[in-house]
Amino acid sequence: MSINRAQAIPEEVERQRVLARQRSATRRATLTPEQADQQRTLIRERSVSRRASLTSQEIEQQRALNRERNATTRASLTPEQAEQQRILASMRTMATRATASPKIAEEQRVLTRKRIATRRAAYTPEEAEQQREAAHRGSLLKKNFENVVPCIQRTQNLLSNEKHNINNDVDLAMVEGEADSEVQSSMNNLSFTCIKDVVFYERGLHRSLDKKKRYFIYCDICMECWSALAKEKIPKFSVSNKIWMGDMPKELQGLTIPEQRLIALYRHNSCIVKLHSSFHSAATAQSAIKGNCISFPQDVVNIAATLPLELEDLCDSLKIIFVGCRTPERNQLKNILTVRKKKVLNALQWLRQNNSLYRNVIINQSIIDKLPDDDVPECLWATMQVSDNVETATNERASYIPDLLINASESNNTAIVPLIPSAVLDVNGTNISSDDVAEHLLDRMKLQTAEQTRGLASERNIQKDTVYMIPRGNRPVNEYSNPNLLLGIFSTLFPYGCGSIEDGSRPVKIDFCEHLRYLLSFGDRHFEEHYSFIFVVFNILQRRTACFHAHLMTSKPYFQQSAQLLESLSSGDIATALVNISKGTYSNIADQRINTLMKHIRVVGGHVMGSSHSRSALRTKIHSLCFNVGLPSLFVTINPADIHSPVALYFAGVDLDLDKILPETLGTSYERAKTIATHSVATAKSFNCLIKSILKSLVLGGVLGHTKAYFGTVQSQGRGSLHLHLLIWLNHDFTPTQLKQQIENEDFRQKLLKYLEDIVKEDLDQFR
Repeated sequence: MSINRAQAIPEEVERQRVLARQRSATRRATLTPEQADQQRTLIRERSVSRRASLTSQEIEQQRALNRERNATTRASLTPEQAEQQRILASMRTMATRATASPKIAEEQRVLTRKRIATRRAAYTPEEAEQQREAAHRGSLLKKNFENVVPCIQRTQNLLSNEKHNINNDVDLAMVEGEADSEVQSSMNNLSFTCIKDVVFYERGLHRSLDKKKRYFIYCDICMECWSALAKEKIPKFSVSNKIWMGDMPKELQGLTIPEQRLIALYRHNSCIVKLHSSFHSAATAQSAIKGNCISFPQDVVNIAATLPLELEDLCDSLKIIFVGCRTPERNQLKNILTVRKKKVLNALQWLRQNNSLYRNVIINQSIIDKLPDDDVPECLWATMQVSDNVETATNERASYIPDLLINASESNNTAIVPLIPSAVLDVNGTNISSDDVAEHLLDRMKLQTAEQTRGLASERNIQKDTVYMIPRGNRPVNEYSNPNLLLGIFSTLFPYGCGSIEDGSRPVKIDFCEHLRYLLSFGDRHFEEHYSFIFVVFNILQRRTACFHAHLMTSKPYFQQSAQLLESLSSGDIATALVNISKGTYSNIADQRINTLMKHIRVVGGHVMGSSHSRSALRTKIHSLCFNVGLPSLFVTINPADIHSPVALYFAGVDLDLDKILPETLGTSYERAKTIATHSVATAKSFNCLIKSILKSLVLGGVLGHTKAYFGTVQSQGRGSLHLHLLIWLNHDFTPTQLKQQIENEDFRQKLLKYLEDIVKEDLDQFR
């Protein structure tokens, strides 16, 4: 065979290679995936064996031949084919990295560094200087790349399929042009850009220049989106799936709480702004104050036909309570409670032009004329309640960790009021009516029927049937199947009327909770920092959970028997039972019918997070563990100091190098307290990360010894910080009586003391 190849002309050799490739391709096509994988493994083993038998000179010759072949192949490619080869190579590299284990990935990085170091060592001085110049040009290109990025395309060019487009009323090119001369550069200030009809977020793009002075843009992509794109599916959280909120324009930025409520289509909750000074006497009182913004849920009233809201209506749902030794000055409250006539008018005009929900809203000029130019509305100031009970206000924020916001003297700017958001929520579901349950069940039945229906025609009928009714009477707006509800409540968070939750026209459906997690983790943190968004959506979630489990209650096998028993109860019997329960005088054996009713209520409420019934269910689980495992060995309370934690500040968006933390980068304790108070989601993520690490190393890692079981519950303190109560069962067979007897033994007692001294430390700096 080698003689024939040596004697063959080049054309004959090439023809033989083509035939061999065809035979190989035919053979591979008939192989099963398992056989193909076996073939690859055998080829790799042969290659490894062959390379191991080569000398260093032969290896270098093989590399030189491979480079020549590759160079010849590249030279014969057209520019389009070369670009396709680069894309395929990039995709193969990304796929390999995505599936590689951490160990293999680290080995690949080490090999890459060695190759780069070897290549640099072989550079001549002239080549090294050329490389430095190319790197310098690349850094300059990265700074000025916005000048060559294509302009943002119109919405209809995002995808050819209109079904996957975002709201056609939104013009992305118009959005780009809105950053006028007052802003330095529209491209520099937008969080997104459009390249070849694809929308990217700027934070995920990395630009560079290669050796041949070609521009490259690299994009960070999460595994979920990569998996969807690899399967040629629409990523769940993408513009194609109508997940796009747009940047907040300057007209909607900096709106105070009253201004936001004046321009909202829906009034979603009542709000109390509770301000108080931490100083007990007027002689030592300073101008700095702090406060809580407390939200109370209420039924969402009908859509507004005219805006802004009347000031009298604003005062019905917004109250101010001041706790301190003396009434604050009016200019102290302007930072959070001022109303600016021009700001409200500009916001409404922008919303009418860019938000489809506001197209038919009439701007009432007479109401705008009544608004102050830049002052706290007189109705809010006149209805403000003043109290001197400072101690009660301080106790409301009590916790294991001192509240650093009490020391307001650390703040250099006394005009800034640190406003802590909070809410009063119906965690027990007491305000859920039978109409809410019935409406929720009907919606669920409709969705289940739609899911069971197959075929294109039925899908079109379902889409046509998705009509969102906005009532004009006294009935509250439906919160179960109305995707426009949150768009109308929070116009500053959804400025273009896009990205609504539970939009039935989305190609890829998104669960309510999953969508909320996405919004609360959004990069610009507007959703997380909003004073009431998290409380409104949590209240909706709680009501839905209660209604959902009402469906479970009605499907029990013994429902018919219980229904007959409950049917015999009169409203008077239930009212009497409620009075007795509130007084604590109710007995389970007083009325068997009421007892049955209470059992059903426990079934419904036990699945609702934060309810008294859920806490009762947790206690039952603890009792069960004690019955099966015995009494716990340790009771531990873990209370992280989130205000002092660099990890919590990092999650909150503070620019920190966790590997090299400098004290000056952390800021003052007052600044840290304000950051933590306004980033509740980041604080919760930090707490979750910390507790998981502690459980992994402390409980499961054997620091406390071998454990049989553990049970923990999370609670919040007065100012909202989280802590964990943990019961731990150590893996020993001592009963309390046996342990008491063993302690009398001197040897056992010394070992127990040594163990306790080893796991309990006063200062973590001395923990070894």
